[in-house]
Amino acid sequence: AAATAGARRRSRRRGAGRARRHAVGVVPTVEGLMIDPDESSELINEARPAHWVIRTSDLRASLRFLSEVFGMRVLRHEEYDQPCAITCNGTYETPWSKTMVGYGPEDEGYCLELTYNYGVSSYEPGSGLAHIAVGVESVDEALAAAAGMGYSMQGGVITGPDGYKFRVVTQQPDRTERFQYVALRVANAARAAEFYRHAMGMLELPANFELPADVTGSPSEPHILGYAEAQVPLLLFEDGTSREVRLEQWEGRNAIAVPGRALRGVYKKIMQKQHHGSILHPIREFNELPALRRSRGLPPMPCSPPPADALRALREDPGSAPPFGTLAVAIVTDADGYEICLVSSETYDQAVANAYDPEGNIDWEWRAEAEAGNRKPTPQHMLACV
Repeated sequence: AAATAGARRRSRRRGAGRARRHAVGVVPTVEGLMIDPDESSELINEARPAHWVIRTSDLRASLRFLSEVFGMRVLRHEEYDQPCAITCNGTYETPWSKTMVGYGPEDEGYCLELTYNYGVSSYEPGSGLAHIAVGVESVDEALAAAAGMGYSMQGGVITGPDGYKFRVVTQQPDRTERFQYVALRVANAARAAEFYRHAMGMLELPANFELPADVTGSPSEPHILGYAEAQVPLLLFEDGTSREVRLEQWEGRNAIAVPGRALRGVYKKIMQKQHHGSILHPIREFNELPALRRSRGLPPMPCSPPPADALRALREDPGSAPPFGTLAVAIVTDADGYEICLVSSETYDQAVANAYDPEGNIDWEWRAEAEAGNRKPTPQHMLACV
């Protein structure tokens, strides 16, 4: 155990150094962006929360929990031989995997991204990510399923694998999206909300759900922010017992799909140090998804259709999608340090739609060999498309 903890600390130190090197790289000026920024509210209102990234030290256990308690399923699974250049897998210098889990195609609804780092056996929970609320047909059945697997619960909130908390709520018949909201503790709710309103272009939304006890006991007014009531908002609140918010790799990352021009508008504001945000990884702009794969040290992937073909079709037929179909990715942080992955929705939505693979199988025997240190070439069906 001591050896594992030591390796984890070394991994964190190396990863943190790598993140700093990327973060202090050449930051494109506004004039240097491939696409002009657009700060109009009309365009940013087309943005949508895409997923939240969480860690898993036991992928089988996490998948079983999410499946049996909430009825989620695997949407796609991908293996990576090298650490992510923009720390998608956290600050860990190790091969890793990504498993998208939810209820339907990623371009149509919210989901979770489970990142598994080979050789990392546990994660230290932070105090920021409070819980993720999910709607179910029967709260009692969901709680019973969790209890049957040995998970603890309090007030309708289950503590699941790796210490993540999930609030179980009754799914309303007029709501399509099963994910309800993501609750975050913040040091100053008003300051945190200012970032999301003015830098991210989010709106203050009404509480279409009963606020949990730890939020109603907050010393200040909580804020619910998002782009539309039908999507998955953020619930920002102050903890009545402590003003300190400690963020770890465990907190993961929020991913938001934003129209390309609006993404660059958001990036411009943060680059100019407006509204308390900061840049973790400078914006990267790609004309072809294979370029993104090469930057991650990955081989070409024969997806169906290949991402390059999909993007080529967009360029050859401008009527099939907006002409500004360049893929843009930027990693920024909010006023409290929560990480946000901004990705251009025009190309991202096309890519995840192509990669949607609910029938794909995870090769558990291959993973067992990789976990034992005998990593072989990744099977074709688990190579990354996105």
